[in-house]
Amino acid sequence: MSIDSALLIFIIVISYILILIILKHFFSYGAKIKSAKFNNCCPDCSLALRRVKRIFKDRVLNQITFRIFNHKRYICENCGWLGLRWEKKYNPN
Repeated sequence: MSIDSALLIFIIVISYILILIILKHFFSYGAKIKSAKFNNCCPDCSLALRRVKRIFKDRVLNQITFRIFNHKRYICENCGWLGLRWEKKYNPN
């Protein structure tokens, strides 16, 4: 018994979206870290992060994840950390 290829692709896409949603809601890896002083802290030194322009790879990642995470690139001017962070609440824009 073989499964139709269109049905298989549909099942894979739906599974992928469900996995992304589960990762966003139950795991906060890569999410913005808040402290008493700052709304967006560095994961290494806990000081404020500054927003920098995204690179092409970031835009591709944002499209592959269907903008569920809405990654943004940040840099720490104190320790030099550079990476992506996303907000825990969903914003469709």
